[in-house]
Amino acid sequence: MNLNQSTVLKINKENFNGIYIEEKKLTGKINLRGKSSDKEFMKNVGSVLDLVLPIEPNVRISNNNINILWLGPDEWLIETPEAETQKIFMQLKSSLNPQNTAVTDVSYNKTVLRLQGKDVLTLLSKFLVINLEEALKNNYSVAQTIFIKIPILLIRNNNEDENTSIDIHLNRSHAKYVYELLIDGSKVLNI
Repeated sequence: MNLNQSTVLKINKENFNGIYIEEKKLTGKINLRGKSSDKEFMKNVGSVLDLVLPIEPNVRISNNNINILWLGPDEWLIETPEAETQKIFMQLKSSLNPQNTAVTDVSYNKTVLRLQGKDVLTLLSKFLVINLEEALKNNYSVAQTIFIKIPILLIRNNNEDENTSIDIHLNRSHAKYVYELLIDGSKVLNI
């Protein structure tokens, strides 16, 4: 059976009370696990991705259309262009010791909602117990938290002088529910 990647909500960028919500085009996603203290692991990953895995908590680094998100001391999410995912996945699998690492293609598991606008943090604070100002204080900051009861990954995409832009990575099965909550929450932003 051949699965095709597609968006879940099939929506374009929509404006709700000054907040734009859109579902991003699906990209390849590879979950990588290994020890950052293992020099061979770090070297091999670096040679495949042409990037050094971030070891600082809650950051994202980028290069040549590849993003690496720190998820934990021994876990990263690698976002790749769709056309290159399988090639990168196979290169990682073949260059890493399978007894000390795990490489999993999770492209079909997640979708990404992008929220943009000056009141994005206010909207998200209705559903989260995390201090977004602190957790997402820098461009490319990453935070893992719970949206109501749904685990999500948040990524800041803007500099201080730009409108707020946050990506929400979540399971595809929760996308419609979260989207509808965001729409409802945006209706009462100024109350």
